[in-house]
Amino acid sequence: MNERLILIEDVNPTQIGAICDHTFLNRSEAYRQSAGDGESPVRLRARAFRSFLEGTIANKERVPYAVCVRPEDVALTIDFLAERGYTGILVASVVGFPDGSLYDTNFKIAETRLAIKKGAREIDMVLNYDLFKAGYIAPARDDVQAVVDAAREHGALSKLIFETSELNADQIKRACQLASETGIDFVKTSTGFGAYGARVEDVSIMRANFNGGIKISGGVTPENVKSLLSAVSGRRDGYIELNPNRVRIGESSLLTKL
Repeated sequence: MNERLILIEDVNPTQIGAICDHTFLNRSEAYRQSAGDGESPVRLRARAFRSFLEGTIANKERVPYAVCVRPEDVALTIDFLAERGYTGILVASVVGFPDGSLYDTNFKIAETRLAIKKGAREIDMVLNYDLFKAGYIAPARDDVQAVVDAAREHGALSKLIFETSELNADQIKRACQLASETGIDFVKTSTGFGAYGARVEDVSIMRANFNGGIKISGGVTPENVKSLLSAVSGRRDGYIELNPNRVRIGESSLLTKL
């Protein structure tokens, strides 16, 4: 049996951590309401980000496979991890995030190149789902292809975020076909900013229609993680191949809750 095949019911927090992309994607605007008199949302965000980085390596038994941050945070993240001897943790970044329909292709390419220049080894982009849902499949595919090519030019993996809460079952199938046509490495459920996150039924469709990696993201909890992993596996025997090139979990708090 493949040595990476693990019975899903027996998966432990260390094994889950080894396929996690530990994530911090808030901008300073997210701290505006919580800022008190005389407090700067920018400073609050900086402290929160520092706390996130420290928490990433606080538990040596639950170290994530990768850290996913905004392009402007890549260099700081890499320096932080390197100074503490955690160079084995990859750094991923997002482009055209969280609304793939808001940013044009050139913007996404520029963000991709910036993130990779700063040291990111993986790029998570958001599908232009408004264009896609309107039936403009070729332009939506070209947008994805441009980012895939820009990432691959520098040896970086790429992931396509569907935002499955925006798509019906047939559209998820078609999005998987689009992803396959571009040669992208992963498809991913959600940004975490949509109406809902990863659902078993959506992940099952993705696994049945995409041969590459799948990343479950958005509302992944200790209560649903194993059922989601079962959907990712596509198997009926209760096992999963815990290979980070085949399965990832995008999370911001799962590791601390396990």
